[in-house]
Amino acid sequence: MTLDDFLQTLADSFAGNMMRDIFWMWPFMENLHFMGLAALFGGLLAIDLRVIGICRFIPMKAALSLIPYVIAAFALNMLTGIMFFTGDPYRYFYNLAFQWKMALIVLAGINALWFWFGEHTKLSKLADGEQADVPAKIISIASLALWVGIIVLGRLIPYLE
Repeated sequence: MTLDDFLQTLADSFAGNMMRDIFWMWPFMENLHFMGLAALFGGLLAIDLRVIGICRFIPMKAALSLIPYVIAAFALNMLTGIMFFTGDPYRYFYNLAFQWKMALIVLAGINALWFWFGEHTKLSKLADGEQADVPAKIISIASLALWVGIIVLGRLIPYLE
């Protein structure tokens, strides 16, 4: 199976046909994608700004309690993103902004794993107002930078065809 065959299979799938044939499906998915992004980035903003030390008034445990919501919001965005891709796979696959966005999402995932397996346990033991260590701050700064890049690249997709 060639790449074009694979992309055509996606386009011909039930999801691809649904995205193109049901006139309200694309705007509905866009709304869900935006709500998921708002929840994801809002949760990350609270967590990362607390870890960086800008918002030390937020208890660390309260900030870290947002992680399941951030994961759920990411799952929603992944689902809606897959729907967009199946709706027009040729447009997305060859789009430079989309390619860079996917690369940054992979890097953000690696960064999140580094946070979870490397720093999460230490951070959950911090007292209220206590500073996080330097590696945790680096992870949080990288997280914010990656997600700002992902959002900007997502907005550029329609303009870089």
